[in-house]
Amino acid sequence: MASKKLMVFLSVLTIIGIVIVSIFMSSRLNQSKEENIITPADSLQVPDRGFFMGVLPVPREGQPFEEAYSQAAEYSEFSPVWGRPTPFYNLADDLSGIWGQTFVEKNIRKNGMFPLIHISFIGLNVTLVTPPGMESATFSDLAWREAYKQAVIDVVKASRPLYLSIGNEVNRWYEKYGAEENNPNGFQHFVSLYEEIYDAVKELSPETKVFCTFAREIVSENREADLNVLSMFNPDKMDLLIFTSYPYAVQGINRPSDIPDDYYSETLSYLPDKQVGFSELGWPSIDVFGGEQAQADFITQVAGRLTREQGVNLHLFGWAWLHDLDENDHIGLIKRDGTKKLAYEVWKNISIK
Repeated sequence: MASKKLMVFLSVLTIIGIVIVSIFMSSRLNQSKEENIITPADSLQVPDRGFFMGVLPVPREGQPFEEAYSQAAEYSEFSPVWGRPTPFYNLADDLSGIWGQTFVEKNIRKNGMFPLIHISFIGLNVTLVTPPGMESATFSDLAWREAYKQAVIDVVKASRPLYLSIGNEVNRWYEKYGAEENNPNGFQHFVSLYEEIYDAVKELSPETKVFCTFAREIVSENREADLNVLSMFNPDKMDLLIFTSYPYAVQGINRPSDIPDDYYSETLSYLPDKQVGFSELGWPSIDVFGGEQAQADFITQVAGRLTREQGVNLHLFGWAWLHDLDENDHIGLIKRDGTKKLAYEVWKNISIK
């Protein structure tokens, strides 16, 4: 009898020991996970105007980059980051090195702005960017998918971004390759990879806002993009609905007033209730498209008639670049020689409201 009681007692002790060890190991595992969690380097408060403004600080002729970023920061809160430019598999190294310290930390963050980090898989003529040794890879290639996913994780560790785009103008790929099941480059392969990466980034940095960027227009074909592509994405894994947009490229749109009221708001029928933003907006200041006045009007209308007046929750309002790229470019808010356009004054007025 005593022997039986001893066996029961020892069994209870064993169970208690297992429970204690399990609790201890679980606690250690949770502690380890918490220690590996990344907090974004940018802590933000939305300005009174209700949205963030941003621009790529392309310098005027003879202007140092440092001065251009400081000038951009006067009326902007964010700046896009691409690297030097850099293929996705080298971007984390750029961000961790001297380039990242100079452009992201010094020129952007120390000027009071935050970086919008872009990673892209699309190369020249809408082909797949591949690391060395993977030149023949397709979107369904497991090694390539793992390389892209790991590159995004490394970028998050290197830059601790609050805003992360893990594919730029991704629907250009959809427009070229479609989404047929038997196509190894079908867009459905990106959608599944995007969702894998979304989950991985959220596990590492829960506060990072993750999304991919869509082109509102197919500029090379002078038409609007096929918005049906938006329905392929899980709304729960798209933190923001972000576009690039150059509507003057669309046949029949020659003035901002030609743009329909629902040009941007109709996108919400695919991903309802999302905050909407623009990583790039552009309208040229040349006479054929209405000159400087039309460029200024476009900025006013995107911030009003075309978004907020349609019930759009505007979150990011990014202009393509600060100064014209060269004498043949007219998208900048300021001319190459430093002459401010009407658009710059409108930009400034919206910013300081």
